Amino acid sequence: MKMTVNRWRRLNWMIPIILIITSLIDNALPAIFPTAFITPNQIIISHLTLYFIILFAFYFRDSYILPYAFVFGLFYDSYNTNLLGLNATLYLVIAYIIIKVKRYLPKNGLIHAMLFIVFLTLQDFLVYLFYLELGITSHSIIDFIIMRLAPTLVFNLVVMILLFFPIKGILRWLGYEEYIVF
Repeated sequence: MKMTVNRWRRLNWMIPIILIITSLIDNALPAIFPTAFITPNQIIISHLTLYFIILFAFYFRDSYILPYAFVFGLFYDSYNTNLLGLNATLYLVIAYIIIKVKRYLPKNGLIHAMLFIVFLTLQDFLVYLFYLELGITSHSIIDFIIMRLAPTLVFNLVVMILLFFPIKGILRWLGYEEYIVF
């Protein structure tokens, strides 16, 4: 993938802007999801920032996304949780793993979607285990799956499908032309 200087500059300033916007709207997105699809006990967590971190780690150069993953993980922690650094560390590790395995995977939207679902599940499960160890939560694993993980996965899958064409346009605008579905 050869990039012109203008596209490279565009990429350098667009990644943080997109991550700032996604970090700010992560809390607002679950509010627009129809409540008829979930019970009052279920919780939906938007992971739009994680989606874009995985997107940028999967499609673009390695050196830029790692610091952004950590910084925006800290921003997510400061905005959404009481424990500063947990999601930051997980976002950094997820971005690092994606960078290491992406050379073995074809670059298409379906693979990116599968990576997002796998790492979203892993991230939520690790946060649950951490909270369980600290005594912040006392829910069983079944309760966690039914009340938080399943609705979160469904919600983020719907958001991911709705964002497919805008993401395709953003990737092309940023200089990545080979974004395909199959």
